[in-house]
Amino acid sequence: MHTPSKSLKHWLVFAVSCGMSASAIGINLNVIGVFYTPVSQSLNVYRGTFALHATISSLALAFISLYFAPLLNRFGWKPLLTGSVLLASLSTVLMAFTRNMWIFYLLGALRGVGAGLYAMVPLSLIINNWFEKKKGLAMSLAFGFSGIAGAIFSPIFTTLIQQIGWENSFIVMGIIMLLFTLPAILYPYSLDPKDDGYLPYGHEPEDKNGRTVIKKANWTNFSFTQKSFVLIAIIGLLHTSITGISQHLPGFAESINLSSQTGGSMLSAVMIGNISFKLLIGSISDYLGIVKSTVLMILINILGIILILSVSHPVAQVASAFVFGSVFSVPSVSLPLLTTEFFGRALYVRIYPILSFVAGIGGALSMAVVGYVYDFTGSYSPAFLTALLFHLINLTLLYFAVKAVRQPQAVQTADTSPTAS
Repeated sequence: MHTPSKSLKHWLVFAVSCGMSASAIGINLNVIGVFYTPVSQSLNVYRGTFALHATISSLALAFISLYFAPLLNRFGWKPLLTGSVLLASLSTVLMAFTRNMWIFYLLGALRGVGAGLYAMVPLSLIINNWFEKKKGLAMSLAFGFSGIAGAIFSPIFTTLIQQIGWENSFIVMGIIMLLFTLPAILYPYSLDPKDDGYLPYGHEPEDKNGRTVIKKANWTNFSFTQKSFVLIAIIGLLHTSITGISQHLPGFAESINLSSQTGGSMLSAVMIGNISFKLLIGSISDYLGIVKSTVLMILINILGIILILSVSHPVAQVASAFVFGSVFSVPSVSLPLLTTEFFGRALYVRIYPILSFVAGIGGALSMAVVGYVYDFTGSYSPAFLTALLFHLINLTLLYFAVKAVRQPQAVQTADTSPTAS
């Protein structure tokens, strides 16, 4: 007999989620930057012009997330997963057979639609449903695999592009995206553990550890225009606008007269930082709380930007890129955990897709915008300086967001809570 709240299946579901993360985010988004310079040079277009296909892909990924719930209800999880994986993989493979930018844009949109249906929203939903205890750690590990894939495959694809060309490298990319998701397609499980006769990992009928949620809203007291939701949405938008810089690190390295190998190493380092800081925030959020953990990640990323702008030695740049990798911890781990913390699990499936969509817009636009910043100024410094400004704004907004949700909670607790835990 299995224990409903602690079993091997919980961790097997977690494992297949890691493969989905590696495919939809790690390969699809975190590796694409190594293609920017060689493809733009081959096609004789601006880097920003080619990077726009990744922007369109990310926008499509964010947009389709809004429709995940109705599509799930109509088709069911496994058929939806299978179809989306095939769409994302095939679209990537077909990029090998075109040299027209409008076709790249079309295929990028299709790739984004496919990847979006097994990326942020379903991944965070699976972790939220299958884990109660160690949720922060599980969330950080699952999304951390996107960084692992980026760290491993960025130098691999850099080498492949040099040896077999960017066209054949796109074919390899599509195949790898498919292989990473096969376990999730083939292994039998449901989005909700209760459908399989299980409970969330570590589930207890009553909270015995005294941990309280800042606010558990319901539809009678929640509005998409309320201050806390609007502030969190703006934070997500501005922060993900910074993540697009990471894919331009190979180009940044060349702009300061470093080798392409150093640029590839920087992209790998930022992905290793991606992994490390996601693991860090997941671990410390289970102890310090997600708000303090988010503030810490923002401060660490500010340090990374300052280091990148201050040093020019190749080793120092690679180390700085590692620290800059902390930028991914907030949208991937903090945002879903902040959603649960501020608004409760019951509203998560309705609220998080919208927050993910808004945040995705920032990440998508930044990929092309950062490229055009370099094209028209000859420097990536304006992009980094803007990132510092966004961080300062977000620290301020987070303070007011916490203040906004705690004030009504204090009133509610005084009026309705018979005891304090």
